[in-house]
Amino acid sequence: MASLSDCFRELNALKKEGVLAEYAIGGAMAMIFWAEPTVTFDLDVFVFLPGEEKLIVTLEPLYRTLRSKGFEPTAEHVLIHGTPVQFLVSFDPLSDEAIESAANRELGGVPFRVMRPEHLAALWLRAGGAKRRERVELLLQANAVTREAIDAVLRRHPPQEG
Repeated sequence: MASLSDCFRELNALKKEGVLAEYAIGGAMAMIFWAEPTVTFDLDVFVFLPGEEKLIVTLEPLYRTLRSKGFEPTAEHVLIHGTPVQFLVSFDPLSDEAIESAANRELGGVPFRVMRPEHLAALWLRAGGAKRRERVELLLQANAVTREAIDAVLRRHPPQEG
């Protein structure tokens, strides 16, 4: 039976093969590693792609590799060992830092990288919405992060004007 660790194994293989430069688990699924989990449909994987400094970024090389392994993209997701995965290319300096500073963890003997709670909270607060604010509150209540740590990240990466 497939498991989340099988999915992490595939992410590590994509990195080793050079299809991904780096990755970090983000979104609601990342909560299970810091606080009480919340309901979510998919696994958000924030990524750096090789050669990403181009003006137009394409996921086609990633999707092509995934197809060759038997994982078909459907809409914005790829079902990898039973887990719907959404790949999100890093979109600003805050998400860059969240990927770069991700915590190394292990599940079922498989290493993986997950965003630290202060970055998760900062990303959610910047995105807005009641559901995301509730997740931040859960992280605070679980003592996974402090308000000061979140504020420090937000000071380094204030919302962009515009």
